[in-house]
Amino acid sequence: MQRKINKKQEKKENKTKKSEIRFLDNCILINNEILVMGDFHLGYEEYIAEKCVFPRIQLKEIFERLEGIFLLLKKENVVLKKIIILGDLKHEFGKISDLEWKEGIKLLDYLDNKVSSKNKTKGIVLIKGNHDNILGPIAKKRDIILKNYYKIDKICFMHGHKLWDACLEDVDRLIIGHLHPSVTLKDNYKKEKFRCFLRGKWKKKQVYILPGFSPISSGYDLRRLKYLHNLDDKKGFLIIGNDKLKKFEVIIYNKKEDKIHNFGKLMRFI
Repeated sequence: MQRKINKKQEKKENKTKKSEIRFLDNCILINNEILVMGDFHLGYEEYIAEKCVFPRIQLKEIFERLEGIFLLLKKENVVLKKIIILGDLKHEFGKISDLEWKEGIKLLDYLDNKVSSKNKTKGIVLIKGNHDNILGPIAKKRDIILKNYYKIDKICFMHGHKLWDACLEDVDRLIIGHLHPSVTLKDNYKKEKFRCFLRGKWKKKQVYILPGFSPISSGYDLRRLKYLHNLDDKKGFLIIGNDKLKKFEVIIYNKKEDKIHNFGKLMRFI
């Protein structure tokens, strides 16, 4: 592929994959106890099905991907204490569609069972995203508290469309979603789009941006970053300005090898 991997950084990352933060398939694992994921956008296929014929595959593929993650964790004897969803569990802004109700409950029940079959819903943290204006009824149905942000062990979790001041206090890491980052790699014969993680420094914090979990979209191609407005522009989208974001590292997870590749700074791709 055209983009050269940062070999020194990759070697360091792969040697320390048992450390505090570990990259997985569109997720991160913290201290072998907390699994973080986001941007499921349940109901999105119903939204686009109104415009064209589209098979109902979204939740099936989500479960297949999650099952692979949980099988890997089980093989490694990892016992989860908590699952954090970084927002945009559903897609519709102004209502809860019938499909979102049905699939939202199914997904929460599935994840809850993976945390603990005895303490139902105690291990799920549901963060409110910009698509989650009306999510409370689904959360209430399973006795889950819906939060704007969540702090634990000097880490603050939020969606990424809005900055909460509390997330800058007594915190050294920020973990967000919202952007759905992806990059395109190419060589002389082909090019291919990959979902990716972004990692960098912002406001003296280590920041991790997770890829979206929805299988319907391959993500936001970061070559189009110049068209993306952020909160610094006062037009609102991502809390981190483009100039800062360009300095973040691009990290792609190889599912087959359970291995990450660090492709260096994002500015190389745009």
